[in-house]
Amino acid sequence: MQLIFTLPLFFLFMLILIPFLLLALAGVWLVRHKNWMLAPADNSTAAFAHAFVGVLYAVALGLMTVGVQGAYTEVEMVVMKEAYSAGDLYVDSEGLPEPSRSDIQNLTKKYIDSVLQKEWPALASGSLGDEETKSIVDELSHKVITYVPKTSHDVVIYAEVLSKMNDLLDQRRERLHLGSAGIEVVTWIVVLFGAVITVGIAWFYNTQSARAHYCLVASMSIMFGLMIFLIVAMDHPIRGKFGVSNVPFKQVQNDLVEWEERFEND
Repeated sequence: MQLIFTLPLFFLFMLILIPFLLLALAGVWLVRHKNWMLAPADNSTAAFAHAFVGVLYAVALGLMTVGVQGAYTEVEMVVMKEAYSAGDLYVDSEGLPEPSRSDIQNLTKKYIDSVLQKEWPALASGSLGDEETKSIVDELSHKVITYVPKTSHDVVIYAEVLSKMNDLLDQRRERLHLGSAGIEVVTWIVVLFGAVITVGIAWFYNTQSARAHYCLVASMSIMFGLMIFLIVAMDHPIRGKFGVSNVPFKQVQNDLVEWEERFEND
């Protein structure tokens, strides 16, 4: 299953579409070859039943697509917030005295680097996280939590630093959970069987033109293939070629480099 998420989008599209199309056309051929088509007078009755089944399936598939897109967008927002919280933590800790300031800032940069270089590829390959990255964020949170402010200025700065640290931890947990979550196997079985049933009913329509019959069923199967391709591509938001981007972390990484270059002599 994990191999699917490593495929380029074009090959993933073809892998999903071609079996749907072949199954649909094979069904039309079998029904016409065995002369299992409905009597012409029964076409209208079958059309009512087909419309009922089609509407139910379309609503279910539409809700599933919206849900997957919503989860994808939610992970995008969580990644952005986590990256920005890390940047804010670095900047806010500038107001702390040494050596706590350097410790927190160095660990923050180390955490961002580890997310980009180790944890993100691990998540994309199906892992639930990276132990080294977890160790870094644990050490970072320990440094922040055990710091004891000594002046009123330190108290004000420390409150902001602690708030950003808590935000970072919460958003990291959300990213790991939501990024690895996906559609359950039972749901996929229902979706696939529903597609086969909905397209399969159209096999039995009595049409005078075989070409028209093949074209109508093929267009239905292609539409279903497109929808299922979209769901597969956006399922497990951090995996695959269509996964959520890590650009927010890269932007923050570059911002911190510019910050250091600007204020290194202060």
